[in-house]
Amino acid sequence: MRNYRKSTIIFFATGLWVLLVTGFGSRASVPEPQQRFEAANNLYNQSKYTAAAGIYQELITEGYNEPSLYFNAGNASYKAGKTGTAIYNYEKALQLSPDNAAVKHNLAIANQKVSGYVQELPLVFFQQWWQQLQHLHRANGWAIGCLIFFWLLVAGFLLNTYLPGWKNKFLRWGNYALGALFLLYVIMAVDAYLIANDHSAGIVMSSNIRAKAAPDDNSKDTFEVGEGMKVQITDATNDFCKITLADGKSGWIACTNIKRL
Repeated sequence: MRNYRKSTIIFFATGLWVLLVTGFGSRASVPEPQQRFEAANNLYNQSKYTAAAGIYQELITEGYNEPSLYFNAGNASYKAGKTGTAIYNYEKALQLSPDNAAVKHNLAIANQKVSGYVQELPLVFFQQWWQQLQHLHRANGWAIGCLIFFWLLVAGFLLNTYLPGWKNKFLRWGNYALGALFLLYVIMAVDAYLIANDHSAGIVMSSNIRAKAAPDDNSKDTFEVGEGMKVQITDATNDFCKITLADGKSGWIACTNIKRL
């Protein structure tokens, strides 16, 4: 029994040593994300755009989701001559930071390289107001606001209903205001969730793609779509996606040519 305990202790001690060595060793061998981000920035400054874009893309693939990362990835891809990838990353950066003037500026420059680029129609004033309201918080912010206003509303209702000293018109109107804010945050939280999970828009990643009249390679060509063109995907089969451009043209292209936003 003593020998068994001794062997067990030795086994776990050896395992712990191996774990520490291999774990810390592997962690030490892989640079931290911030170091890799800075390394990519240095490569960019040295005009090594393809290498920089590769590191940025690795970080994005690993799940890092920051506007600056997408923005830098867009810049590096643009400099490397990958217009479709650049526009895709600028669009992703704008989703996270809609009012970022630098991203909008660079996206506009990149769009000038898109063959047959069709500019989207500007939003009317009430659409702009709604969009500004949407950008007030991210989806998590709207959800947290729902919880805060819900519990404030419950507390206000209980005070106004069961405590005679708190039963007055000011608190009643305050509860109405809290109820309105709660409903607003519920609506915006649902809207933000739907937007975050809406992948109907995409970027064409290949050049000189001919849209077809039907989801068939032998179908008639209708128009040409350039690399970097932003499209709306309105229908799809296993292999083909039906796209609509900003000017209303629609046709079918292979889904492999589109990267959904």
